[in-house]
Amino acid sequence: MSKISVIIPAYNAQDTIERALLSVIRQEGAFDFQIIVIDDGSSDSTAEKITKFAQEHNINIDLIRQANTGVATARNNGIRRSCGQYIAFLDADDEWRNEKTQKQMTFLTNSDYFVVGGGYQNRFISADDRGDHIHVTYQMQLMKQYFQPSTVIMRKEVFNVIDGFAEGRRYSEDALFFYYVTHQFKSAVLRDNIISYADDKHPYASGAGLGAKLWKMETGELSNYTELMDKKLITVPKYFFLVAFSLLKFFRRLFISRIYKLRMKNGDRNEK
Repeated sequence: MSKISVIIPAYNAQDTIERALLSVIRQEGAFDFQIIVIDDGSSDSTAEKITKFAQEHNINIDLIRQANTGVATARNNGIRRSCGQYIAFLDADDEWRNEKTQKQMTFLTNSDYFVVGGGYQNRFISADDRGDHIHVTYQMQLMKQYFQPSTVIMRKEVFNVIDGFAEGRRYSEDALFFYYVTHQFKSAVLRDNIISYADDKHPYASGAGLGAKLWKMETGELSNYTELMDKKLITVPKYFFLVAFSLLKFFRRLFISRIYKLRMKNGDRNEK
């Protein structure tokens, strides 16, 4: 039976953590889950909810409590505590669909891929899709972020080469991590939707979560490109191209965010 260490960073997640945990224990198939929750300095009852959930469902949950140092450090601390042959990530406000693990483990165990993510909000589903997955290269990942952490399962050997997430980083740290991963390891995403993402809110325009802080996310991404150039993983011309392309995407996101919020505001007025 495959042992999978599930790394769940949680910060003030008292309203969603039980739902996230429930989605793990409801997974289809025979898997041995090591559930590791890292409470990143929560000031609410997150830790108490986790303890109560473990007792009510008669399961073991490894609860790590740390000062608030961010999701990158939280995930790294979870990885250090892990003992599974596979590592899976789950954010405290997301949910796995029941078939997620079985689909991904079937894919991993019958292929030479080291990393597999998947879809959410129909991100990889279109009328002209061919095949059940997308092979994601390093060059593809530089142009588009294919991996939302809650969708990812990977072989633990990845961490023999990749030194985890950038300690202390709070913005775009996951993007940097998956640049290194796709540079070194064969990676893919399944086209199917395999998680429910933060109550299906808009990923950056809804005002919820770190993704809503668009400029901080953008400066994090620009620093990622600088690091890749310094390590000679991209050329200088490629660096300037990526910076320009990223800034264009930033202004597009900013426009979409403002339109989205205006529509939501007008919708609220219409309801009244």
